[in-house]
Amino acid sequence: MIRLRVWAAAHPMGWFGHAQAAYFFEYDPEWIADKGYVLAPQFPVVGQRYVGDQVKTFFENLLPEGDVLDDIISAIATRGASSFELLGRLGAELPGVLSLLPEDEAPMARQEYKPLSPEVLSERLHNRAQTPLLVSNDQGSMSLAGAQDKLGLRFDGKTGEFRDCVGKSPSTHIAKPDTRQLRYQPSAINEYACMKLAAALKLPVPEVWLQRVPEAVYVVERYDRQVFNGKIQSIHQIDGCQLLGHGAGWKYQRTGGLVSLPKLVAAMRGLLLRGSDLLQFQRWVMFNFLIGNADAHAKNVSVLINDKGYRLAPFYDLLCVKAYGDNGLALFIGDDETFDTVNKHSWEEMCRDCSFGVQGTLKELEKMALALPAQWQKTQARIIKEHKPAEAEHDLLARMTAIFDSQCAATLLMLGRELG
Repeated sequence: MIRLRVWAAAHPMGWFGHAQAAYFFEYDPEWIADKGYVLAPQFPVVGQRYVGDQVKTFFENLLPEGDVLDDIISAIATRGASSFELLGRLGAELPGVLSLLPEDEAPMARQEYKPLSPEVLSERLHNRAQTPLLVSNDQGSMSLAGAQDKLGLRFDGKTGEFRDCVGKSPSTHIAKPDTRQLRYQPSAINEYACMKLAAALKLPVPEVWLQRVPEAVYVVERYDRQVFNGKIQSIHQIDGCQLLGHGAGWKYQRTGGLVSLPKLVAAMRGLLLRGSDLLQFQRWVMFNFLIGNADAHAKNVSVLINDKGYRLAPFYDLLCVKAYGDNGLALFIGDDETFDTVNKHSWEEMCRDCSFGVQGTLKELEKMALALPAQWQKTQARIIKEHKPAEAEHDLLARMTAIFDSQCAATLLMLGRELG
């Protein structure tokens, strides 16, 4: 048997291990005695060993995906490594509150950071084909889920200064440069602009910045971190795939139908989420439709967990993916799986499947479709003034404008209204 200690910040939560050809998780007796919160709803806090694919799936969801994971495996020379071995290498800081450490190690009490100059960050960006950003800080170790190259660090929004995490010190921000996939470039300004637009429309989103080092770097504040008495504290979270008990490979509805808006809503209702959270989830669906976000999949929505219960996490990874030519919905609206086929009946069907009020939902959709174009004009004007976009970024913003106008106009026409 081999195992890693599962920590929730400075508190031992349990053990993640491998024995008799199966993965297992079990809670620490003290965590049970103290009535700690769950790792996930499918693992109630009781004195039993959970074994099998559900355990493996939960922890694999903490790792990067796809080409990013392959690049990391190559960079740290662990070709053929198991998920357990990868989590052992990268598990000192994971999404949310968790860390996975060897049995004889514990989280650092001291939080330490060192300056990261724009020049060094720029050099890392140039070298990321050989050394992915996630493992470019040789004094720290972390894993961030997702399919895009990114780096956890400290960031000062007032001064624009970056700092690397030392050892097991927690990051407070995530930095994402333009993707290396040519088809989806530029991406940093896209995500920055969509997050700013979401904030203008009163969606719950963390604070974001666009920095030039001189390459464009999108920076987002981690909503799973908070500062208390000068110390950074982490908050437990699970994404939609972890909530439903499926791996990252099933995050799109078109891939097997294991995830969907009704399934996510049913799972959230099972957690007794507040009505206001479910309303914001509806608005998340609407916003992603209106901006043409073809990548609003089940791992791009999360739930925060503490000893008081569950709440919907702020939204993240909001982009106009339609600007790059993608027209498929990651999660269908009704039975419709492309932007162009969605109609009023699609929204009514979604409401019935999710037990949402039809008239209230359509009224909120209409309200957002009316408000979005004007808010985008203001948001785009500020971006152009403050960040002086390059030619490719200007072209992208123009495509985004056309898509936003088209999506909002089509939605209002569908609802029997016209954009003034």
